[in-house]
Amino acid sequence: MRHAPRLRAALLVCTALTLPTSSAWAEALDTPLYLGQIVIGYAEDGTPIFAGENATHLGEQDLRGAGSTTDLDGLLRQQTSVFTQKDPGNPGVSVNIRGFEGSGRVAMSVDGVPQTYRLTGHAAQGYVFVDENLLAGVDITRGPVTALGGAGYAGAADFRTLEAGDVLKEGASQGGMLRLEQTDNGHATSGMAAAAMRTNRFDLLFAASRHTGDDYADGDGTTVANTYEDISSQLLKVGYDLSETTRITFSLMHYETDFFATSYGQELVNDIAKLGFRYAPGSALVDLRANLYTGRTNTEWVSGSGSYVGREMSTRTTGLDLTNTSQIALGAWTLTSANGLEASQDRLGGETGGVNPTTGKATRAALFSENVFTQGKWEITAGLRASSYSLDGEASLGTIDISDQSLDPKLTVAYQLTDWVQPYVTLSRGMRAPTLQETMLGGTHPGGGVGMIANPALEPETEQGYEIGFNLTREGLFTQGDSLTGRVNYYHMDVENYVVSQYMTNAWGQSGYAFANIAGTSRTEGVEIELTYDHPEFDLGLSYTHNDSHLPSQMPGLGAGQYLPDDTLALRLSRDFMEDRLTLGAQYTYVSGGLFTDTYTTTPYQKDESYELVDLFASYDLTENAVLYAKVTNVFDEVYAPWLSASATENGQGRTFHIGTTLRF
Repeated sequence: MRHAPRLRAALLVCTALTLPTSSAWAEALDTPLYLGQIVIGYAEDGTPIFAGENATHLGEQDLRGAGSTTDLDGLLRQQTSVFTQKDPGNPGVSVNIRGFEGSGRVAMSVDGVPQTYRLTGHAAQGYVFVDENLLAGVDITRGPVTALGGAGYAGAADFRTLEAGDVLKEGASQGGMLRLEQTDNGHATSGMAAAAMRTNRFDLLFAASRHTGDDYADGDGTTVANTYEDISSQLLKVGYDLSETTRITFSLMHYETDFFATSYGQELVNDIAKLGFRYAPGSALVDLRANLYTGRTNTEWVSGSGSYVGREMSTRTTGLDLTNTSQIALGAWTLTSANGLEASQDRLGGETGGVNPTTGKATRAALFSENVFTQGKWEITAGLRASSYSLDGEASLGTIDISDQSLDPKLTVAYQLTDWVQPYVTLSRGMRAPTLQETMLGGTHPGGGVGMIANPALEPETEQGYEIGFNLTREGLFTQGDSLTGRVNYYHMDVENYVVSQYMTNAWGQSGYAFANIAGTSRTEGVEIELTYDHPEFDLGLSYTHNDSHLPSQMPGLGAGQYLPDDTLALRLSRDFMEDRLTLGAQYTYVSGGLFTDTYTTTPYQKDESYELVDLFASYDLTENAVLYAKVTNVFDEVYAPWLSASATENGQGRTFHIGTTLRF
């Protein structure tokens, strides 16, 4: 994790304005544009520097380096104000930011393609299905996003998959990569093979991954049922430089898994296709990127004792986006401006959906502009997002046809107080459109009894809030060669028309449980601390979150609880030996109690059951392109139910030994 000072970013903008030829732009045609962020420069190690965003960029070393002691869910839970809704049987990832999740409050995507598959039940109301073996990084933005990917006011999480450059050795035109891992708890095996090539104009990547494993045991040695793994996936990416200034790309991802969750055995497939275009002629005014994409997530209920064996549900998302980034000198000020549009549509499909609709259409569109002004010690980020949505479909007693618009601004003012402290304040507003699953809820709970009804008058949630804090970058803090980087901040978010499930009478005179807007203001606030200390002899990372939520409770059974723990702390220490070839380290995680909602109740209470986890890790560079690693997670066999678990009786994994390797050739 890197938090570079924005003053340095401003200098990089000025440097970019003086690029002498278009060849420098052509060399960077395959660099990513991170969602919700203007990349205005790159650090010496290639890490992007973001402007005006509270963001965390997780890269290769975070995902699979020596210190990556856990799975993707666990890694996300170690990030400031980030959590996940954990269902041990479901391989999907549901990201929670600042206590908000589900139904699009956090905009989740894979390579920028929105992931909008949702299921109303005893689980999260939205998952991302992507193979962590195929990931190159995860980019997390906290709070409303006014630029690309800003559909959720709580933040955004984009899961980026491998590129050819992630596989090839430096300077190589062709090559491959192998990843293998074995664990003893559940006897899980994971493997990935990738091949890539690059010529002057053409590059190609193909990767395939497989995960298998049995049910794991908790800290008491008790087997936790239905926690097995069965995942396979493939990834194809092709890029071609039409000229020194123009590039086209195509990617195709296929993911399939079998799992048991929400009382049924399920077979799920997630397919994503994306066509990209970039035009960067070397002009500071034009860096144009456009994408067309389509994706479909489909699941079938294939086993179980209930009446919904044979249920099928699918969501197909089709859309496009267009972004141009310009760099302009305005007297003493420098402006970096990202302007564009995005539009997408979801179509539901399937049969025997129960309370979930299997027909309906949701359309979203937005125009956006985010502008970073820098002058001396000042940096001002001004963003504006104009959004609209429409939902239509047939509910039990009539047609759903609703639409709305929103104009959402965001302003960040930062000042470089000293060469290593930069205070800032952010004011923002965001909107979340209701989903088809919320609006068109219907049917009865399996087994009968509780009636569910649609709400044709459901309104969007709107958020207004602020964030105040400071960025830190200090070199030579205690000794020559050390550095401290990070961010400390306080956030406050007020939500109007917050949506929860409750008993009501809808506009058609039906009475039952529906998703409805809560009158008044719902609030959450908290403190975030994210620090990294690099010393010539060791590295230390700290992530701390304090969350104080005043949100209404989501009823378990129509969604899942969202409250974050009151306090979470992740502390990581590592040290290199043998000329940096051997790395040894440890990870400590503390999760406190907090507000909690029991199944089928809407009244939260304070549940003071905390837990602590300790992991150990080691890696050894056999050669420059061969790494062997070993890990021990949950060293002390802690017996615990992960916070935001689908069931308080499903404990987390006990002590687990991992051994693996990554080879490039």
